[in-house]
Amino acid sequence: MSQPILVAEALSSGYGKFQVLFDVSFRVYENEILAVVGPNGSGKSTLLKTVFGLTTIYSGSVIYRGRDITRLPPYVKARIGVAYLPQTDNVFAELTVKENLLMAAYTLEESEARDRIEEVLNLYPVLKERLSYKARSLSGGERQMLALAMTLVRRPDIIMLDEPTANLAPVVARHLLKKISMLRDEMKKTIVLVEQNARAALELGDRALLMVSGRVSYEGPSESLLRDVELGKRYLGLR
Repeated sequence: MSQPILVAEALSSGYGKFQVLFDVSFRVYENEILAVVGPNGSGKSTLLKTVFGLTTIYSGSVIYRGRDITRLPPYVKARIGVAYLPQTDNVFAELTVKENLLMAAYTLEESEARDRIEEVLNLYPVLKERLSYKARSLSGGERQMLALAMTLVRRPDIIMLDEPTANLAPVVARHLLKKISMLRDEMKKTIVLVEQNARAALELGDRALLMVSGRVSYEGPSESLLRDVELGKRYLGLR
């Protein structure tokens, strides 16, 4: 296996004095989907926020492409290729689809911004038909596609997605997960996917991280976790 693109070592973190993660270590490899699963309240979302610099880190480290980025502010992490997409409030609701995409590209030269926006619109053609629509008028699935498109405009190397299918109808969720798999297969992106639908995430993922009570209970091939009847039944509601 190749060298990991991102390594977390013995991370302990939380919010102020409220600790959520305890000595969490894991690795993410180039061009893979790492599915992060576990019961509610197990620290999955906090894990992504910690990597991106949105929590209080008590100890441990985050290494990205050999560089210690543990204490870097989120905007610096975003500039060097690490993207974090929160579950909610991930688009500018009162701006149009086009304005959202332009906001994502504001640091780029005009011609490069135009090319990148055209690139993501080809990936999500439904957005091309909605360019003049306010983001708040989009369906839940369309909003998530817009949020993904805005992220892709910045061409990150690794994208951390926090429950992108939450509150979506099953058919819409399946479509969105298919789009996420395309990011790996066609755009060669590296994905860390926090997902409440454990079976869907494990079927999509190359490897899995099972979080329980703020600790890592399993890291390895997704298919192995899918086959582990005891872990699946106890922590993931799998039958």
